[in-house]
Amino acid sequence: MSTPQTVSPPSAPTLAPPPAPRKLRRREVANLIAHLGEKDLLRTFSRLPGDAGLLYLKVAGPPVVFIRDPEHARQVLVTNQDNYLKGNDYKILAVLLGRGLLTNFDLPLWQRQRKLVQPLFAKRHLAPMATHMTAATESWLDSGAWQADRDGAVDVNAAMMALTLDVVCRALFGTTADAATTKTVGRSMDTLLTAAQKNLSFSSVYDVVSQAPKVKYDSLLTLRRVHWNRAQKAKAALDEIVYGLIDGRQRGSVDDADDLLALLLAARDDDGSSMDRELVRDEVMTFLGAGHETTANALTWLWLCLSRNPAARRRMEEEVDEVLQGRVPTFEDADRLPWTSACLQEAMRLYPPVPAFTRVAGGPDEIDGVKIPRGSDIIIATSLMHRNPRLWENPEGFDPERFMPGASSAVGRPRLAFMPFGAGRRICVGQGFALMEGVLLASMITQRLRLDLMPGAVIRNDVAITLRPRDGMPMQITPR
Repeated sequence: MSTPQTVSPPSAPTLAPPPAPRKLRRREVANLIAHLGEKDLLRTFSRLPGDAGLLYLKVAGPPVVFIRDPEHARQVLVTNQDNYLKGNDYKILAVLLGRGLLTNFDLPLWQRQRKLVQPLFAKRHLAPMATHMTAATESWLDSGAWQADRDGAVDVNAAMMALTLDVVCRALFGTTADAATTKTVGRSMDTLLTAAQKNLSFSSVYDVVSQAPKVKYDSLLTLRRVHWNRAQKAKAALDEIVYGLIDGRQRGSVDDADDLLALLLAARDDDGSSMDRELVRDEVMTFLGAGHETTANALTWLWLCLSRNPAARRRMEEEVDEVLQGRVPTFEDADRLPWTSACLQEAMRLYPPVPAFTRVAGGPDEIDGVKIPRGSDIIIATSLMHRNPRLWENPEGFDPERFMPGASSAVGRPRLAFMPFGAGRRICVGQGFALMEGVLLASMITQRLRLDLMPGAVIRNDVAITLRPRDGMPMQITPR
């Protein structure tokens, strides 16, 4: 009788270490600054020379460090995360959105908030949220809001913004967010984010890359006065709505509500304490600001990728038709649509909603032999990491197979090679919500519509806080 042979699982391939860090030369720095006028930081990042995982430049003051490799990013975001603080871009957002999880610089308070908010996104709460998502999408599809203008085009980015705003309003406020309220929230939030982006664009060019003398933070906020004045009015309008909803809930009962506002008001710390009225407002503002823009942009880029890759789109249509059989998807269906999920993740790899994370070194450190003085600006270029040829085969190509369950290409790849939601303790608390939303919305739209890029359309990137198409995404939409 022969002895059974034991088959060992294939070992993970050995990934070559990232090329040694190096300092940018003077002419390379000049080339970067010269191209900042393109207002496309993705294109500017792509001009970073060589393939080193870490580049640094030193002109005057602390250096600027560009990170485009997961091993180096891990030290900043995970291993030594206590040493790295959020930078100017988050400070600008904090003035507008408050002290929510995204913009809270007080670590003990942030830790308390995270502990209170994290359970709100557990699976038991996501199921009711799925109902809000599908209801908003059904309403959008039935309304004909996707109908084309006289030129036969639809700005899909604007359409996705409107849809995901309705989703997040329903998820936050349930049935208390009527159409007029949602419209005011959308207009006001867009004004706030525009003000933040205009100020951030100035600070990114003047302060981070050129290493000119530092601009005082208080002065920075007045540089774009016209946007700032509009932002203050928008902030007041949002506060009136949000505080009104909070006060109304506190006067009534929230025990039977299944929306995020009710969960925020009901959340209790270990000592039985709850969030105060202002902190609840700040978290609501953060969900409104970050919760709809990033998902809308992810869906926008997904439609572009599918339009350019018809075979992938056909497979997605076949999966949606087979799994859903024409019905509205449920919470459980999000896990039954692996190809749809893979397409969404591959679109986020190529077009990450947040293409770069910034940090400031709170104290000295060393990364791969490079000394990082206190005050150094760290730019973790997610968009470059997601297209790093050392980590991804055919990095510029759209290949959802990378994200299918059991994909062999994922073996040995560092976890942080793909991080559309960040990493470490500051990883986005709503990533489960966002992924489920993206899959459910994409499946419902795919059931009924097909989106194709308008012939001759030129798509340009616009990067400040999130990655969106600068001039919109003109597409032809036809019923299936």
